[in-house]
Amino acid sequence: MEKTRMTIVAVTGIALFFLANYLCRFLLGFTGFLATLIIAAAIAAYMGFSVIRVLQRMPSPAEKSRLLWLYGGFLGALFLAFTVWLFMGEGYDSVVLATLFLHYLPYPALAHLFLSDGVLERFPGRKNRN
Repeated sequence: MEKTRMTIVAVTGIALFFLANYLCRFLLGFTGFLATLIIAAAIAAYMGFSVIRVLQRMPSPAEKSRLLWLYGGFLGALFLAFTVWLFMGEGYDSVVLATLFLHYLPYPALAHLFLSDGVLERFPGRKNRN
């Protein structure tokens, strides 16, 4: 049952990635690396809060790992596909590659940070507080 819950949180984080980027970048016109950091932090905070609320306990390392692999892996595959699409049309450019990597990196990094024990202990909703 916990695997299903972690999968649902990861899929919701992926959906929020699409929705938040569309809202922020296309509808509001707020672009750049700062927008990436804000969106990544908001999604990571949501994921940390959701894990605590759904499980009502600290997640095991296997549950954290599953969530991070699903979320980071899907976004990594998405960014890789986008990179290949860009390079097929324009050719290889190391600046574009570095820019895309720097826009991808905050998503799994901040999710990992917000799923750490020190941060998860601060979220409300855990039943067994020590």
